[in-house]
Amino acid sequence: MTIRYFAIACALGIVHAAFSAYWAAGGRWMLDTVGAFATEWVDSEPATARTALLVLALVKLAAAILPALAYMNRPRLAAQNRTWVPSSILGISWPGSVLLILWGGASFVGAVIGLVVSDENRGVKYGHLFFDGIFLLWGAALLTALILSRKAAYQPR
Repeated sequence: MTIRYFAIACALGIVHAAFSAYWAAGGRWMLDTVGAFATEWVDSEPATARTALLVLALVKLAAAILPALAYMNRPRLAAQNRTWVPSSILGISWPGSVLLILWGGASFVGAVIGLVVSDENRGVKYGHLFFDGIFLLWGAALLTALILSRKAAYQPR
C-alpha cells in the first residue's frame, strides 16, 4: 500500500518536472501561468532563464524519484549497512512534502478565490489551479507515503 503513494507522488512530481523541462527547451505553452516575470525573463535573458528552468526541472525530478527509490531500496541498503542513504532522503522528504502542501494549497486557494472575484487572467488562474493542484496532491501523496512507511517500520513481523 505504501509504495502506491510513493508511486503517485513520483508521477505527479515527474509531470511537474516535465513542464519545467519543456519550458527550458523553449516551449511557451502555459508559461504565463508561472507569472509575467517568467515570460519576460525568457524573452529578455533566454539562456539564463532556460538554464534555471533546466536546473529546476532536474531538482523536481530528483525530488519526485528519490523518495520512492529510497523506500524501495531500504532492505537492500540495510543489508549493506548503508541505512543512512534512504534515511537521509526520506528525512528531507518530510519537510519537502509539507512545503509542497503549503505552497500548493495556498496558491490553489488563491487561484480559486481569484476566479470567483475577477474575470481577469482566467487562463493564468486555471494554470495555477492545474500546477498548484499538482503541487498540493504531490505533497499529500508523499506525506501519506512517509506516514505509512513509518507505521510499517514499527509493525511487528
